[in-house]
Amino acid sequence: MNAKQHIVAIGANFGLTSIQVITLLLLDETTARPMKNLCALYHCDASNVTGIIDGLENKGLVSRQSDAHDRRIKVIQLEAAGKKLRQDLLTRLASDNGFLFDPLTADETEQFIRIVEKIAVATTTTNCNG
Repeated sequence: MNAKQHIVAIGANFGLTSIQVITLLLLDETTARPMKNLCALYHCDASNVTGIIDGLENKGLVSRQSDAHDRRIKVIQLEAAGKKLRQDLLTRLASDNGFLFDPLTADETEQFIRIVEKIAVATTTTNCNG
């Protein structure tokens, strides 16, 4: 619960909801991610993810494109502003009173995010309304 409150507070400083912060952290800087993967990760339907992505897209942080191999699939790509903000979020999470990422290197932080994503897909439900 403390982690969620921390993410909510950091998100508010950047004008983002907690789910928008988490989404930015889960997007890869170099590889587009299919929207359906976010639906699976968050255990919600596409309309919830569409709302999350709409908010990020309206802020110029991400773009939504058709997949190169299947135009029916929409993928999400971080834009330059999104990459910068993602790094700012990671830096902030790592530096705020030693919270969460302080003991980790940058590579370990990235690994941690991927591990949490994998666990979330396998075991938990996330509310997409936050």
